[in-house]
Amino acid sequence: MPASISFGRPRSLPAAIAILILFSAHHAFAQPTAPPADPPGEAVDFFGFRFSQSERFKLGGELVLGWSHDGAQAALGLEKQGRVGMAILSVSGQVNDRVRYFVSVNPVSETSARPACGEQGFFFPNDPSLFAAIGPQVACDVEDGLKRVDTYNTYSLDYITQQGILREGYVDWGISSHVSLRGGRFILPIGLAPREVGAVTAKDMTRITRLNAEANFGAMLAFSARRGDRAVFDAGLMAVLGDGNREKDYDWFYFVNTSLDTNSAMTVVASARLSPIKAIDLRAAYKKGYTGSKVERLPSYWASKRNDDALVVSLKLSPVSWASVFGEYAKYKWGPTLTSGELLGLPGLDPIDKPGYFMGAMLDVPVTGPVRIGGSVVREELTRDDSLIQHLERNQLYGVSMGKKDRALVVRGFIDVSRLVNVSFFWMDVSNPFPWVSGSWPVAGPTAFTGREPDRMGVSVTVRTP
Repeated sequence: MPASISFGRPRSLPAAIAILILFSAHHAFAQPTAPPADPPGEAVDFFGFRFSQSERFKLGGELVLGWSHDGAQAALGLEKQGRVGMAILSVSGQVNDRVRYFVSVNPVSETSARPACGEQGFFFPNDPSLFAAIGPQVACDVEDGLKRVDTYNTYSLDYITQQGILREGYVDWGISSHVSLRGGRFILPIGLAPREVGAVTAKDMTRITRLNAEANFGAMLAFSARRGDRAVFDAGLMAVLGDGNREKDYDWFYFVNTSLDTNSAMTVVASARLSPIKAIDLRAAYKKGYTGSKVERLPSYWASKRNDDALVVSLKLSPVSWASVFGEYAKYKWGPTLTSGELLGLPGLDPIDKPGYFMGAMLDVPVTGPVRIGGSVVREELTRDDSLIQHLERNQLYGVSMGKKDRALVVRGFIDVSRLVNVSFFWMDVSNPFPWVSGSWPVAGPTAFTGREPDRMGVSVTVRTP
């Protein structure tokens, strides 16, 4: 690729979008060194079945089992939960020296909230009766609606909203040794990944890590500068459909499939990562986009065009190979856009700022042979403000007000064998200022606004293929 390329001014919106997609990017996708034309086959034991592996065709698998106590679902008598959270199967390979592919599926797809029928004396934000008078009729889910309410009250162990059972599916094109282009559905590189801070499932993840976890459809172009086998600087820009965080800001949009694009504009994410030495990992990501869209014939606060911006800065320091400290600052901008507010009769509606941070430390110590033990401690603070809280405050409902904070303390431990079998346990102290707006506590009756603290504890087992 030449050092610089000059473009004329685009003459149309489609042309501008095409240029934007062409230069979309992400740091993690630099093309690896090409394998030999016919690499030798290698057998792998895939959960008891042996397959021949090669650079052209590789199978992978990850099974995550979990048991937890979750106080957020104690009102239903379901605080003790055991589930298969993820059963991920993947296929990857290199078509030729420049093109490779990756596909992963997880048939345990239960992350999305479901419409609730409601319960006597409780408020459920996912109750379709909230917008039934002005929108299409949405049937409630008798089985799951009360248990898959929002990210505060759910039994899901997974943290990625999928396209059906499809988790990721993309193709990479290695333009050069430093530049590559990706297209398809992929997990966006925003913030530290869950495993990098010791998290295993949605139950033991901090809220910021959950908010950053998003898969979406789009295109990316990546640049990577390497020193030997290690990347020292990565940068990129990506363009995706958006809508990945729709449910996190209570933009139910009549519970339309979240993999469908309700957006009228493309979401853009810029990211960079600097690691001059192994001990330092500094990252930054900025997202500018929207979720949902205005429906002029069916104006509803719960189906509107929302802001979906994010600024996330992360730092991880590893002075020795078995210990690290880390921290992350995040600032999100949510809430209905100005034009949506005008359509809903709420002129001058300001965007919702949602800042927060977490910091922690992690140990990963070799004991003997392939066995390692360790753990992590993380402290998080994040404002509770979002579109639900804004709506309830404006209507003076349930004693809710803006400006309150979520706080959490997470303590984790693990035993790891060859990085293939991991047993983890956790305890999480959760301070949620308004558990009753997620259907966890009643809002009427003699026990109104009281209930079990939404603290969590549990254990998980993860088994992976080599």
